[in-house]
Amino acid sequence: MGELIASEVRYRRLFEAARDGILIVDPLTRRIVDANPFMEEFLGYTHGEFIGKELFEIGLLKDEAASQAAFRELQANGYVRYENLPLQTKDGRSAEVEFVSNLYQEDKQQIIQCNIRDISARRTRENARRETALDLARHAQLLEESVSRRTAELRLSNTQLETFVYSIAHDLRAPLRTMQGFAQLLVQEHMANLNQQGRDYTNYINTAAQTMDHLLGDLLDFSRINQQEIPLVPVALEAVVQSALVACETEIRDGRARIDSVAPWPAVIGHAPTLRQVLVNLIGNAVKFVKGKPPQIRIRTEERPGGIIRLWVEDNGIGIPVESQERIFQVFKRLHTTAYPGTGIGLAIVQKGVERMGGRVGLVSTKDEGSRFWIELPKAPSSTSRPPYGDQTI
Repeated sequence: MGELIASEVRYRRLFEAARDGILIVDPLTRRIVDANPFMEEFLGYTHGEFIGKELFEIGLLKDEAASQAAFRELQANGYVRYENLPLQTKDGRSAEVEFVSNLYQEDKQQIIQCNIRDISARRTRENARRETALDLARHAQLLEESVSRRTAELRLSNTQLETFVYSIAHDLRAPLRTMQGFAQLLVQEHMANLNQQGRDYTNYINTAAQTMDHLLGDLLDFSRINQQEIPLVPVALEAVVQSALVACETEIRDGRARIDSVAPWPAVIGHAPTLRQVLVNLIGNAVKFVKGKPPQIRIRTEERPGGIIRLWVEDNGIGIPVESQERIFQVFKRLHTTAYPGTGIGLAIVQKGVERMGGRVGLVSTKDEGSRFWIELPKAPSSTSRPPYGDQTI
């Protein structure tokens, strides 16, 4: 008996100290027979106002029909649970509660215990998070649309700028060649009438015109790579390498360069004319940027993971300091403005051409120890491992 009394005392203490609402309901009458202090505080009723009321009469269920339906479900299943039950307090305040009702058997007598937990704050936080997520999604959508619009505008602007550069470079070559032609006629036909200073001036004009012509030619090549269609097809590397070496034959001969081209030569996915231009520029640089010794150039391939072919162009030249290796691929970025001829566009053409073919370009170099430029392109399927070079224009 003592243990039973002690148990009832503990239950009562828990009942009164609970920070959730608890109601005890008579299953025969469906009326409240007890309510804990938190329930009184939450709904604003006194303990006496709870006693004898049905749940719908204190704002917990919509009406008597809803109360009867809940009671039938409770009798059938032994419990009822509503996760988001609307509730109205005595003073008219609205809230949302989690409602759990269980049917218990005690000393041959059934009782119903209803637990009510206020989830209004939680629902407010959930709604706030949901609204925040929706706001973020809306902002992300607006940002994506803005980026897409700006990208399209920039692409159009770049296209217009490239067209403008191409037009200017093309149109400037005509008057430049006229100037160069008359300077040559002046030298050929009137040299005897010129003093040394006049001859020097004429040579300056010729040299400047040639430099300008090379610069405009490189600008045209750069613009052409940006604008032309580049269909990507299987390309035989061996044929492209040999074609590039033929194009560089004069520079190779004049520079007394030694060329080692090392098999194998797998096929890659690329664009033969663009790849040829890339190799011509790399080979030309390898021949040019050497000091005090004959150029030695090695061209080889390496198969890398993921079906990638890396093509190397290695030289024994002056090398490139590490701190300068990123900017050498930019237009007009020259490391040696007077010691070596050039326009500062050659490596920009290399990078743009490789990018247009969907590849990558880079280098390994140390000052005074040569440079090893590489380009990476996807390997062609094995069925086209040695495709014909075909009639592509190179």
